[in-house]
Amino acid sequence: MATMAEVALVAGVSATTVSHVINGTRKVAPQTEAQVRAALASTGYRHNLTARALATQSTDTIGVAMSVVTNPYFADLVRDIERRLRRAGFTMVLTDTNDDPEVENEVLDRLLSRQVSGLIVSPLEGHQGLIASFQALLDEHFPIVFLDRRSPQRADQVFSECTRPIAELTAHLAALGHRRVAYVQGALTSMSSVDRLAGYQRAVVELGLDADPELVIAGESDEGITEQRILNHLRGSQPATAFVVSNNQMTIATMRAIRQCGLSVPNDLALVGYDDFEWADLFAPRLTAMAQDAARLAAATVDLLLARIEKPTRRPRTVVVPTTFHHRDSCGCR
Repeated sequence: MATMAEVALVAGVSATTVSHVINGTRKVAPQTEAQVRAALASTGYRHNLTARALATQSTDTIGVAMSVVTNPYFADLVRDIERRLRRAGFTMVLTDTNDDPEVENEVLDRLLSRQVSGLIVSPLEGHQGLIASFQALLDEHFPIVFLDRRSPQRADQVFSECTRPIAELTAHLAALGHRRVAYVQGALTSMSSVDRLAGYQRAVVELGLDADPELVIAGESDEGITEQRILNHLRGSQPATAFVVSNNQMTIATMRAIRQCGLSVPNDLALVGYDDFEWADLFAPRLTAMAQDAARLAAATVDLLLARIEKPTRRPRTVVVPTTFHHRDSCGCR
């Protein structure tokens, strides 16, 4: 394998300049950088990340910790994050937290033991050990960005707006004449889930809709639980005529339960959801939904993390990314 000195000889520059290009430690003139990168390619040089990690206590690796296995929205988000990190010279290590605070604490320890240069985490709430772990990192000015879920801790964070979109979805159904609008609630283990519930509750009060507690159905962000509880609700004496579902996993389960009852959307029941699907306009009925912007979320997250790596002591920033209303068929509009 070629050495840095050999690359410098081919490029006609010093080994220090080659190091600056590889590690991004100092700006180099564009023409000089192009010479160095051409030399790197022609010599087949591969940077020794292990040696650099031992010398700098950093691996140019970013750890990402979130629940990703069953949610297509997170898959898109992770893909966009990885692309941006790669362009910035970082390698991404993805870990699945399973939406379990104990698992999240465990994967954080594992990522930190790898000497990652920074962390992107979708934080869970209500677990004191996890909160303490995050606070210790923040106190040390370790580069970390909270993504997707709002946190009360003073940290860089990026998330989609939650309260207004759910209120708007509920208002849309009310404008179509629905008074018994059910809300399928996700697990209240994050402040974002709490914010979405608040949006529904606000709309119910402001629009004078039926405030029956039975209309809030705890799906707990689990397809099996959601399906069974929707079935129970629809078999009750006063089922809702419309549903607002707070994430895409539960939307699938809700539609499955509706069909099991011999009903159809939107002929018998109206349905709208928070979170869009790449294929939401390909099946019948096409889903009316509030779409999160994965590309903008990823861009803001990586930008904040890189800024934090460059200046660890700067003030935390919060970026709230707007959602987009995709008006299709499932709401029952003619």
